[in-house]
Amino acid sequence: MWDRAPTGHAAGPPPELPPAGPAAGPPAPARAGPASCIARAAAAAPMPRAAPRWPPLLLLLPLLPLLPPPPPPLARGAPARPAGGGPASALVVPTRLPGGAGELALHLSAFGRDFELRLAPDASFLAPEFKIERLGGSGGAAGREQQLRGCFFSGTVNGEPESLAAVSLCRGLSGSFLLDGEEFTIQPQGAGGSLHRPHRLQRWGPGRAAAAEAQPLPGAPEGEAEKGEGQRQEEAEEEEEEEEEEEEEDEQGKEEETEGASEPPPTLGATSRTKRFVSEARFVETLLVADASMAAFYGADLQNHVLTLMSVAAHIYKHPSIRNSINLMVVKVLIVEDERWGPEVSDNGGLTLRNFCSWQRRFNQPSDRHPEHFDTAILLTRQNFCGKEGLCDTLGVADIGTICDPSKSCSVIEDEGLQAAYTLAHELGHVLSMPHDDSKPCARLFGPLGKHHMMAPLFVHLNKTLPWSPCSAMYLTELLDGGHGDCLLDAPTSALPLPTGLPGRRALYELDQQCKQIFGLGFRHCPNTSAQDICAQLWCHMDGAEPLCHTKNGSLPWADGTPCGPGSLCLDGSCLPQEEVEKPKAVVDGGWSPWGPWGECSRTCGGGVQFSHRECEDPEPRNGGRYCLGRRAKYQSCHTEECPPDGKSFREQQCEKYNAYNYTDVEGNLLQWVPKYAGVSPRDRCKLFCRARGRSEFKVFEAKVIDGTPCGPETLAICVRGQCVKAGCDHVVDSPRKLDKCGVCGGKGNSCRKVSGSLNPSSYGYSDIVTIPAGATNIDVKQRSHPGVQNDGNYLALKTADGQYLLNGNLAISAVEQDILVKGTILKYSGSITSLERLQSFWPLPEPLTVQLLTVPGEVFPPKVKYTFFVPNDVNFSIQSSKERATTNVIQPLLNAQWVLGDWSECSSSCGAGWQRRAVECRDPRGQASTTCDEALKPEDGKPCGSQPCAL
Repeated sequence: MWDRAPTGHAAGPPPELPPAGPAAGPPAPARAGPASCIARAAAAAPMPRAAPRWPPLLLLLPLLPLLPPPPPPLARGAPARPAGGGPASALVVPTRLPGGAGELALHLSAFGRDFELRLAPDASFLAPEFKIERLGGSGGAAGREQQLRGCFFSGTVNGEPESLAAVSLCRGLSGSFLLDGEEFTIQPQGAGGSLHRPHRLQRWGPGRAAAAEAQPLPGAPEGEAEKGEGQRQEEAEEEEEEEEEEEEEDEQGKEEETEGASEPPPTLGATSRTKRFVSEARFVETLLVADASMAAFYGADLQNHVLTLMSVAAHIYKHPSIRNSINLMVVKVLIVEDERWGPEVSDNGGLTLRNFCSWQRRFNQPSDRHPEHFDTAILLTRQNFCGKEGLCDTLGVADIGTICDPSKSCSVIEDEGLQAAYTLAHELGHVLSMPHDDSKPCARLFGPLGKHHMMAPLFVHLNKTLPWSPCSAMYLTELLDGGHGDCLLDAPTSALPLPTGLPGRRALYELDQQCKQIFGLGFRHCPNTSAQDICAQLWCHMDGAEPLCHTKNGSLPWADGTPCGPGSLCLDGSCLPQEEVEKPKAVVDGGWSPWGPWGECSRTCGGGVQFSHRECEDPEPRNGGRYCLGRRAKYQSCHTEECPPDGKSFREQQCEKYNAYNYTDVEGNLLQWVPKYAGVSPRDRCKLFCRARGRSEFKVFEAKVIDGTPCGPETLAICVRGQCVKAGCDHVVDSPRKLDKCGVCGGKGNSCRKVSGSLNPSSYGYSDIVTIPAGATNIDVKQRSHPGVQNDGNYLALKTADGQYLLNGNLAISAVEQDILVKGTILKYSGSITSLERLQSFWPLPEPLTVQLLTVPGEVFPPKVKYTFFVPNDVNFSIQSSKERATTNVIQPLLNAQWVLGDWSECSSSCGAGWQRRAVECRDPRGQASTTCDEALKPEDGKPCGSQPCAL
C-alpha cells in the first residue's frame, strides 16, 4: 500500500513549507497479505512462493459449441492420453445429488477419483444490457438473453475452498473447473442436450501450456504414465512380477553392454536450462478497470483519464534506474457504469483487493497468446480507503511478488487525479516484488534510501531523475532472473495506444480540474502569490468558503504542461520557458559498458562461483530510449578442489550456523539444525531449509543458499543466485564430467563390482538383510508391499555398526519420506506408506550400515526385499546367506495399537501468525486403522507457527 502524507492547510496564500516527510514511529510488522503502509507504519508483505500458474477459469461458455468435435468415443471411465502430451479424457455421465436451497449438486467419476460440484446460479459476468446479435437470421425469439442468464452456475469442487467451477447447464453440462492445480473441462459427447447423456471430461494438468511438454514418470513406459481403475487385479500382479524380472535383466544387460561404464541416475547432474542473468524485454499486459464512482466523476473523460494515468506510469517504468526493460501495455479497459456489476468496493482496502482479485479472473483468457490476455489487473476507484486506526490515508493496496499468478496479480488504486499515476506505479512495483525502500532488507543492503523514490512508503515528492532506488531494481531483477516473471516475455499482439504529450496542456487537467480531482467537486485552485517554485506545490480551496487553502501529500506539484505564466509551462515541479519544455528531446538507446572484474569466490573449496557484471550506461538510456538487452552478468567456477573431509556437507554447515541462535522446543530443549531435503519443492531447492535434528519441525532460514551449494543429495547441479544450474562432478559449471557407478568422477565404472540380493522368509522382529560396507555407492534397497495391502507388516530399518538405529528403530515407524544424514552423506527414505518402500543413496557411504527388516505380528505377508549397490574392487565383501545371519534380536509381539505421526505441513503463513498440521492416526500392529489408542495420549495435530516477524 501507499499512503498520502499529512494534509496541509493555511489561511490565505500558502506559506513556504519544506517537503513533508514520514511521521515518526517504528515500522509495524506486515501482514502476509497486501502490502501496507498506514501512516506512521510503513510495511510491506514478504514475497510469497510462487504458486503454480493456473490458467484462469473462464466463463465464456456460449463458445463451447464452437470447439472442434471430440475424438472417437472411449469406454466409460477409461482415461486416455493422446500422443504429444495432450489432455487425458474420459466419458462420464453426470449424476444429480440432493442440494441445499438455491444450490445444485452434481457428481462425476473419472481418473480414479470422484468430483462433487456444488453450484449456484451465477450470471454476473453478463453485463446488465447484454444483447445477442444474430447475422443472416430472423433475429431469434425475444427474451433469449434472459433465458441465457439462467444457464450459468459457479461454485466449488469437493468442498475445497481453493477450487473453482463455472459451467452452463443449458443443452447438457459444459464448462470447466480447477482442483488441486489441475484444470478439467467438460462438454456433451456428440449432439444432443441432456444432462444424463455421456459427456467428455478432459484433464489438462497444472496448466495447458505445460501439458504439451509433460513427460512420463521416471520408470514408466511412454504413454503409460497413468493407469485407470479398470485394471484387473490379476493383471496388476503379473505385470508387477514381470517388471521386477525385467529390472534385473535390464541392469545385467546394461552392465555387460557398457563393460562397467554405466551412468549415474538421470537426476544426477541434470537441471533445466533457462536464460539467467539476461536482460530481456518484458511486457506487462494490463487490464484497467474503472468502477462506477470513476464513471460518475469523470463521465465522458474517463477513458482518456485512465489511459493518461497509465501513460505517466509507463514513462516512469522506462527510466534506466529500474535496470530492466519494462513496458507497460494496456490490453483492455473495463468501465463499470453500474456498481452491481463490478467488484464490491468498500473503505477496507484489503477486502476490496480480495474482492477485485476474485472478480477480475473471469475476464482473463487462459492463453498468453490471446490478444485480450492480461498479466495484471488494476482497479481505479474514488473510494477512500481507511486503516484500523480510522486514518483514511491509504492510497493503494497490492500483494507482493504475484505478477504471474492470475488469481493474485492485481491492485486497487484510489484516484486523486494525476497523482494516481504514481500510486499505480508504486502498487505495480509491489506486484513486481519490490518492497518499501525503508524495509529492513533494503536498509541492510543499501542503507538509508531517502523518501523520494517510487517505493518510498509515503508519497511526498518523486525524484524524477532517479525514480527507482537500487533496492527496487535489485528485487525486480531477482524476480525476473529467478524465472518468476516469464509471463511477461510475450509481446502483446494488440494494445491500446497511450496518450502522448504533456497532460497539463489538456482541458481535463487545467488547474481547477486538478483541484477537483484531488479534493472533490467545489474545489478550485488557490492562487500562489509567491513566484518562486510556483509549480512545486498545488494548493486548493473550497469555492465560496473562507480563504483556507489546502494541499495534499506534502508537495504535490502541478501537472506537467500546466501554464505557469506568460510563455511558461510546468515540468517536474519547475516553471520553465515553453520553448524549453516543448523542445523535442533526442531519444537515446542504452549501451552496455565493458565487463567488470571477477568478484570474490563464494567458497574456499568444493566449487564456488564468482561473478562479473556490466551496466547499461555506455550510454545510459534517455528520454524513453530502449534499455540494454542481453547478458548483464556472467559467472564462472572457482576453488574447485575438494574440501578436506570433515563429515559435514556445505549445506549442513550453513544450517549449523543457526544452532547459535538458541531455538528451543516447547519444553525448552535446544534444537540442532540439519538440512532438509524431503518434501521440498524442486523450485525451492536453493532455499536454506533446515530441520530440527530428530524432529519434523523445520524452518527456511535463508531465501538463497550460498552460491556453489549442491541443489540436493541426488544431483551434481549447484545453486547460483537461488537457481539450480548444471555442474559436473569436478565442481565446474556446465562441465560434462559425471560420476560413474563406482562414485569416481569421470571414471569408466571398472573400479567396483555390483552386489545384489533379496530376502523373502522372515520372523517377527528385526532381521538382518545385509551389512553395506563403507565406500559403497548407488545403494538401492526396495521392499515392495503386496498388491492391495497398504500395510503388510514389513518395514525397512537401518542401524549403525554400534547398534544405533537411524531408521524405524524401537518399533517407531516413519510413515512419510525423510532424509537420513550420515557424516555428510544423505540417504533418502521413501516412507512406509508407499507401496514401494525404498532406501537410496548415490554417494560413497562413509561408514558401514546394516539394513534390517522389521516384521510385526499379524496376518503373515512374506516380505519382498531386493537390494543392489556397488563396492570398490579392493573391498573384501561377500554375502552370507540369510539363514546363516539369523537375527538374535527377535522382539516380543506388539499387542497394542499406537499413534502414528506424519510430518508437519508447511506453515500457512510465511511470517507472522500461521498454522501447521500433521496426520495423527491410530494404527494396530498390522498397520490397520484402529480405535483402541488412548485418546488422552493423542499427540497434537496442529500448532501455531510463523513466530518470525514479517520482513518489511
